[in-house]
Amino acid sequence: MHQVDLPFDVLLQIFLHLDPFKIAKYRRVCRSFNTVLTNPPFSNVIGLAQIGHTYDGVHVYCFVTPETSSKAFLTMVQKLVQDAHESEYDAGSFKKYPVESVQVLEINPLKTINEVSLFEFLKGHILSGPLPRALGSMTKLSNDVNLKGNYVTGPLPSELGNLVHLKKLNLSGALLDGTIPDSFGNLVNLEVLDLCSAKLTGSIPASFGNLINLAQLYLDKNKLSGTVPDVFGGMVKLQTLIISNNDFEGRIPQSLGQCLQLTTLHCDGNRFSGSLPASILRLPLLQSANVGNNLIISEILPPCSASGDHDASLDLTSPNAASNPLKQGQAFFHLSELHLSHNQLSGRFPNYITSMTNLRHLCLHENYLNDSLPNEIGELSNLWTLNLGNNQISGTIPDSISGLVALNKLDLSCNLFVGGIPDSIVSLVNLSTLLLQHNKLSGPLQKEIGSLTSLSVLDLSHNCFCGEIPESMGNLGNLRTLNLSYNQFTGEIPPGIFNLSDLTTLQLNNNRLVGPLHAGFSRLKSMRTLDVSHNQLTGSVAKCVLSRRLQKLILNDNQLSGPLPQRGASGWVWM
Repeated sequence: MHQVDLPFDVLLQIFLHLDPFKIAKYRRVCRSFNTVLTNPPFSNVIGLAQIGHTYDGVHVYCFVTPETSSKAFLTMVQKLVQDAHESEYDAGSFKKYPVESVQVLEINPLKTINEVSLFEFLKGHILSGPLPRALGSMTKLSNDVNLKGNYVTGPLPSELGNLVHLKKLNLSGALLDGTIPDSFGNLVNLEVLDLCSAKLTGSIPASFGNLINLAQLYLDKNKLSGTVPDVFGGMVKLQTLIISNNDFEGRIPQSLGQCLQLTTLHCDGNRFSGSLPASILRLPLLQSANVGNNLIISEILPPCSASGDHDASLDLTSPNAASNPLKQGQAFFHLSELHLSHNQLSGRFPNYITSMTNLRHLCLHENYLNDSLPNEIGELSNLWTLNLGNNQISGTIPDSISGLVALNKLDLSCNLFVGGIPDSIVSLVNLSTLLLQHNKLSGPLQKEIGSLTSLSVLDLSHNCFCGEIPESMGNLGNLRTLNLSYNQFTGEIPPGIFNLSDLTTLQLNNNRLVGPLHAGFSRLKSMRTLDVSHNQLTGSVAKCVLSRRLQKLILNDNQLSGPLPQRGASGWVWM
């Protein structure tokens, strides 16, 4: 039977199974075509063939196809969408959207201008609902499909692999489920693929090896698992690969060592095992490599390329590293960041690190380093951050630390340092955080500490400092946290402390302080926590007017008397 003679009901069944985005191509199938299109239930199929709903705070939009000039058709679809919205609202689909109206935007995905216009239109809206397979019909899309942060749900349609001209695809932050389709390997012109934080499961398809133009790949913060396929050898343009915080296992692919343009490699927060391929850290442009918090067992750090003047960083942070990756002679002189925290590194501080003069951030905390700090530490004049906390480093803090003139944060806490704070510390004029708590430091606190006027956090607690708290503390006008607890300080609380108007936390407890609770505390308008317990303070507390912001006041184990001090606000805790 010739198609033009097909009964209406037969034609209807045929058209009901067609992709509504491609229905226009069947325009000349038969004379009854328009009749079929404009009669229920096929008109309903068209009306509800939606890209999704977008919400801009007032309206919900529904995209329909094919494009039509019939106002009656759009009116009909408007009614269908409105009815769908009203019926779904009670069911919860739109419960979070206080919408005033539902509107219809007509598109024709067969025309490039409208395909592009669709995604331009989406920039000011939030898209909700599943990604329809019909998106795969927009084969002329060639630039940027950016649905970042939308409420897109459901699986990734395999039909997206038809968008072979696409250069950028961003679905980060979506509420997807299911796996990455193998068909994504067809996107051979793709330069940026961002699927981070999209709740994806499964593994990375081996077909990703076809993405020879890919420069940036973001798959972090998903639920991906399995081994990562060793298919990166052909990705000669790859610059950024971030697959952190998934559940990958096995070895880090050797073929990554062939990605000569690679600058950023983040594989942290997985279950990678074995050793780190030496070829990766020999990549000539590598700037940041983070393989922390895995099951990496590395006897040495493979040497990086000695050539090049670019900066780089290395992070092998891992609570499960079985041996010390720091061995003499394996220096990374070009690195700007070295992160080896949360390992089982032991032995003395490696001397060769002091030759890495480009270092800006050095983090070796939470290890088992011992012995003393070398004097050469002062040669790292570009350091912004030095974090050696929670080790077993002993000896004195070297005077040469004065060479760290760019230092912003110094953390030597929870070690075995002895002696005092060197006078040379006054050279660290940019220092904002100084953490020396839980050591064996002793002796009087020198007045030079007051020269560090950039300090916002100073913690000297749990040491053996003695003598009076220097009046020069009052010069630290940017100080927000001061903790001198659990020492052997004597004398009165110096009046200079009451000049620290930004101070929010003051802990002077467990010392040998004497004298009254000064009325000067009323000048500390930002104070939220005040602990002067376990001292020998005397007199009445009633004269002390405290900050309206004070939340915690601890006065116990002193020789204070009288009623509670006046308080500007209720709700603080008195202990």
